[in-house]
Amino acid sequence: MSDYGYPHASDEVQEERNRIADRAYEELRRAGLPAHRWKHGADGSPGAEITVDPGADSVGGVIVTWTADFGPALAESLLSGDLQAPVIRQHGAVARHMQEAIIGILRAAGLEAAPNEDDMNPLAVRVAST
Repeated sequence: MSDYGYPHASDEVQEERNRIADRAYEELRRAGLPAHRWKHGADGSPGAEITVDPGADSVGGVIVTWTADFGPALAESLLSGDLQAPVIRQHGAVARHMQEAIIGILRAAGLEAAPNEDDMNPLAVRVAST
């Protein structure tokens, strides 16, 4: 249990998730993609960001999210509420294509990979071992 009352998975489950995250990182790097493990306070570098959610619920697990660099135009469009801006459409298209590519790369390496079912991060990839 965390400090906030959020139930965490067992240590054994967390260790397995970290092994899967390490493997996903290695496979994505091997395929030539920039990849990094998420760290608190990280700068949000472009590439595949691999997160291990410690939750005991269905949201917990290994998640890969593609981060692109569209500069301030993306943030400005979001903050102004211009959700039809070309940069927002482009960002969504890139994220969708990279989601498909990441799933294909990880499956080819023998990992289970599928679109994330969390509606808060729908263009991410959920990863498990086979």
